Amino acid sequence: MYVMKRHHALLIGLSMTSALMFGAPTLAAQPAPASSIAAARATPDVRAALAMLDALAAGRWAAAMHGFDAAMRQGLSPEKLRQLWQQLQQQNGAYQSHGAAVAAPAPTPYHSVLVPLRFSRATLGMLFSYDARGALAGLHIVPVAPSAATPRPTGAVAARLARQAACLRAQPVAVDSTGAVLHGTLTLPRSGAGPFAAVLLLPGSGPVDENGNAPGALGNSMYQQLAYDLTCKGYAVLRYNKLGLAPSTGNGNDVTLATYVQNTRDLVTWLARQSAINPHKIVLMGHSEGGLIALAAAPGLKIAGVISLEGPGEPMARIIESQAIAEAKLRGASRAQIAQERAQIDATLAAIRHSHGVSLSLGGALARNPFARLFAPAAGLLRSEIDVDPAQLARAIHVPMLITQGGKDVQVLPGNGQRLARAAPQATLARFPDMTHDLIHCAGKAIACVMPQPGDVLDAHLVARVVRWLDALRATPRHAA
Repeated sequence: MYVMKRHHALLIGLSMTSALMFGAPTLAAQPAPASSIAAARATPDVRAALAMLDALAAGRWAAAMHGFDAAMRQGLSPEKLRQLWQQLQQQNGAYQSHGAAVAAPAPTPYHSVLVPLRFSRATLGMLFSYDARGALAGLHIVPVAPSAATPRPTGAVAARLARQAACLRAQPVAVDSTGAVLHGTLTLPRSGAGPFAAVLLLPGSGPVDENGNAPGALGNSMYQQLAYDLTCKGYAVLRYNKLGLAPSTGNGNDVTLATYVQNTRDLVTWLARQSAINPHKIVLMGHSEGGLIALAAAPGLKIAGVISLEGPGEPMARIIESQAIAEAKLRGASRAQIAQERAQIDATLAAIRHSHGVSLSLGGALARNPFARLFAPAAGLLRSEIDVDPAQLARAIHVPMLITQGGKDVQVLPGNGQRLARAAPQATLARFPDMTHDLIHCAGKAIACVMPQPGDVLDAHLVARVVRWLDALRATPRHAA
């Protein structure tokens, strides 16, 4: 089982869906537009795909493996298949039905069949890849449309947000930046005398909205939870929809690290001009890729501190490889499979380094490389980030810095936080042994908690630690980067 979090796409970032990939390279790297898919007749491949789905729905795991090729049988046992199916329902709600199977043309030696799966909270596609002999060589979960519904928080999260709304005021924000308009929300405490110390929350990668939700995947509003938790403790918090993500304007694909840095600086400038904000007590808080952006943007800004929530501590190229290899080991991949994935990643990164423009052209071997297909739409952004060393950036941060590291983060592996903390002159490293990349508590195995559920509340120890750090910073004389 291979769970990757997709951006346009960064592995460490937040995702359109959990792109569960297994076996042969296929179209799984990109959402398939409906117009590009031809209706399929009842071919042997279609019949085999539907038979497997029927077996999955009935819990007949061994029967579902009928027709697997040798590599698939080696990588997926009936028990692992059961876990995969269970995880899909944990993330997207109970399985309800499937739609009509369609044949998806792909520039590979494989025949692909896409079947929409309807869950109670989302609709995803299961992509079956068959070789020339009709054996199943790949099984992938992909978005069936870029407009897939975004999950919303439920249970404990929804109840908590409703209660906390009484202690804050929320106002819409629109800030001009890099030829676009960034829309977001500023939350201010209802009680207490301003001006207030403030936090600018920089999101992770992918189509993640200001609340921390993404179509077909993230739905527990982790950024809204953070904002409400901090505002109810006396802090103003600005969160926003990144460039190109509605209602913000602009082209979300045609961006680089420099674009995001300028967005950050423009947002800080706007915050500092607000009468309700103490301009000497503004903190950058970046989650995941947002941690890298915070490090790059901080020099030259008049800020009081920086918080990196599960941000990278080594170059993105290493992050991508280490995450993929770690997850391959978790799913029980063989040495040969791991070596193949490492070679595919190296080839993809080399192609991105030598690419030009927004996207990566897929020709030759790259067309059969699942990592190249995954990263192709965001080659311009990746090209600007993959060799940037966060530790080197941290050496230039001369304000207090809080770095968090979750022990069950499988996107930014433990060790990144320590590397970052060693480099930053005024860093505090806070470790949370059972916290995931998306800031929730995970009592079980890390691979089972890769995607938070809509009812998952943020790790309480994390929130308490961040508040203590902010309180101490607020009580000290002002700092300036």
